[in-house]
Amino acid sequence: MKKFSQNTVRYYRDFGEFITEIGSHYRGRRALSWFTRKKEEQSRTYDELIRDVEGLRESLCARKLAGKHIALVGENCYYWLVTYLACTLCGAAAVCIDPEQPDEVIRAMLLQADVSAVFASTGCSGVCGPVLEKRPEMMGIFSLNSQTEQEEMAVGRLCREGSRLLEQCGGKTGFPVELDPEAPAAIVFTSGTTGESKPVMLSQRALLNNASESNCYVDGGIKAFSALPFCHAYGMTCAVLATFARGAELCFNGNLKTAIRDMRLSGAYSMLAVPLMGEALHSQIWLEAERHGEAEKLRGLLKKMKFRGRFGMKKPCRALEELRRKHFGTLRVILFGGAHMNEKCAEEFRHLGLTVLEGYGITECGPLVSVNGAEWNRQGSVGRILPSCQVKIEDDEILVRGSMLMSGYYGMPDESAAAVRDGWFHTGDLGKLDKDGFLYITGRRKNLVVFKNGKKISPEGLEMRLRQIPLVKDVMVYGAESGKAADDVKLAASIYPDPEQAGMMTSYEILEELQQAVDQINDGLPLYQQIQMVNIREQRFEKTSLQKIKRHTV
Repeated sequence: MKKFSQNTVRYYRDFGEFITEIGSHYRGRRALSWFTRKKEEQSRTYDELIRDVEGLRESLCARKLAGKHIALVGENCYYWLVTYLACTLCGAAAVCIDPEQPDEVIRAMLLQADVSAVFASTGCSGVCGPVLEKRPEMMGIFSLNSQTEQEEMAVGRLCREGSRLLEQCGGKTGFPVELDPEAPAAIVFTSGTTGESKPVMLSQRALLNNASESNCYVDGGIKAFSALPFCHAYGMTCAVLATFARGAELCFNGNLKTAIRDMRLSGAYSMLAVPLMGEALHSQIWLEAERHGEAEKLRGLLKKMKFRGRFGMKKPCRALEELRRKHFGTLRVILFGGAHMNEKCAEEFRHLGLTVLEGYGITECGPLVSVNGAEWNRQGSVGRILPSCQVKIEDDEILVRGSMLMSGYYGMPDESAAAVRDGWFHTGDLGKLDKDGFLYITGRRKNLVVFKNGKKISPEGLEMRLRQIPLVKDVMVYGAESGKAADDVKLAASIYPDPEQAGMMTSYEILEELQQAVDQINDGLPLYQQIQMVNIREQRFEKTSLQKIKRHTV
């Protein structure tokens, strides 16, 4: 097996050690920045962040919330991060809940996780209110947004209150807590793409090891940008904690409507994103080229770069460099996760001079399992396995074990035992490893379409091909019943057309054009892999906040 270079990283026993070390090593540096709706930049240094975290930790302990389950329900904001870190410092578990879930699902998650207090954004406070009636022992609902001294339940006030308590004790805590590296630091709900979300317990050691190793293969530079939700493991571990672990600055976004704007304003070197954001940027580039009558010129330049790339000549021309700066600002590296990136988009981004990397993760693994490195990026793969992680393929399924593995699903012992067997977590994802240790994802076990002749097919590969059709905005391939038997199925594609590409076309014209494109794809496939039904959706697919289709709802 070839040898591949990797960065040296520091490992941490628990969040107490982590907070102490980043505070002393990176004193004075900017830790976080974000933009208001009016494009005004806000920021906090590591000193300011840690002062607020330690202050809030003291307030939580004073309210006897140390070691409890504390929920966070809200959009990305500064005090969301402060609350999360303060929870970990007092031995509590931060219960991370996606605010985009239906109201009844949010309330069910709060009850399922046995929370003792809720920190919610203004828009989510009312949603969480009814839970107080069912759990009268709860401390109450604190505000993540308000910073006023007048509001008793505002996080900003609690931070300052705790800071005063520390000052009175000469800077020492009045509530010492012995942190257990194996105790849950966070409870993160799975995305629920194929069914009900499950509460994943991730220990202090698991999260911090995974955050440290997120920096093993990728150099994110001195400033990174992320619009990933903090409530998901990808956004918290790989974006927030990994950035702090190397003493860099994270510019975050809390509103997807302004994500691309903020990315360009940020001055960041790297970005962590889901493929949907990359595809949105790709569409913007081509729509603008079409509007200015420069699409043919751009195609020519990209074709030239593709040809030059065969001879190892990768530096883009001046025109493509200018295009990159216009649409991506200072960005040089983009790391995509959460789903497979459209290969055409990724290739064209590379021709613009961007380093495009893909990784693979799953909530139960902290989440990162593998990632490509800038110096050894193998296209089509999701990279090499992290140092403290082991992967094996059994019956085509990816199995994982290592220090970053979950402690189990909270309150679900049977499901935990079914997921982790003999120390190996069964991901449900299908894949393969090459001789150099690069991992390739081939599908999802639960999505497999099984035919009555015993043949099986993963729909993800076909979906990737269909997304290359300009008229396709999003697509899901599935097995449609065509007889009485459960395995008497034929392949069908449910397609949501791109409104901008469709323009004034009628439904009949859209279907006709789509069918012609599907027929061309079918021509190069075995009969059992050919799509036999195409239906058009009028509404977008229901998705998770990481923009994965919720297949079970379609």
